[in-house]
Amino acid sequence: HPACIKVLNGDLVLTEPLALTAVVTGTNVTCNGAGNGIISITSPSGGYGTYEYSVDGGVTWQFSGQFTGLIPGPYNVRIRDAANIACYAILRAPLIITEPPALSASVANTNVSCFNAGDGTITISGAAGGYGHYQYTINGGAEWFDSGNFTHLIPGFYNVQMRDADNPVCIRILNGSLRITEPGILSASILKTDISCNGRDDGRIIISLPSGGSGNYTYSIDGGLHWQPSGDFPGLRPLTYNVQI
Repeated sequence: HPACIKVLNGDLVLTEPLALTAVVTGTNVTCNGAGNGIISITSPSGGYGTYEYSVDGGVTWQFSGQFTGLIPGPYNVRIRDAANIACYAILRAPLIITEPPALSASVANTNVSCFNAGDGTITISGAAGGYGHYQYTINGGAEWFDSGNFTHLIPGFYNVQMRDADNPVCIRILNGSLRITEPGILSASILKTDISCNGRDDGRIIISLPSGGSGNYTYSIDGGLHWQPSGDFPGLRPLTYNVQI
């Protein structure tokens, strides 16, 4: 009978959980190829109080909001209610993780010019990549310098590297065994012929069997005031001569 009614609950309230939300932060890859990007999802709220997280658009989920070891690329970051997995929210889509360009530079060197001169050089130029500020080393990282010009070097092997000054763990070996050489010590044989008779100018100095240096020689018998490509000096008068190669 239509008039036969009983009120079961005159004030029944239907509720819904609060909207899902959280804070998302991304950390880019520090060095080209490092694959150490990070996405952190923190301060979750809403739903029924337990959560799962995804950075691949919901293909995979995990209880932790920390995602490490990420490579560059776009990430679809989501949160879902662990008590009601059909309830999810897109937090960032996309979140872009980037990486800096690879470090690079050119290396040039000059060898020591003369035996024991200690004037070798290494020059690092054209630096690029990273975050734009660089430091350099020629001893494998024991010391770092803002300038890529290294002078007064002795013979030996040098481990030449550069690093991102804004991210010092990002290092590139430019030449791990760059050799600075020096020529051999100069030497030669000297033969003299004394003047045959008083008043004659027929003395002679002959410099022969030169070695060392770069292989091309000039000679002097006046202490370096005058030089000539031949080691033969005839027609000399009696004097003291300063013979040099």
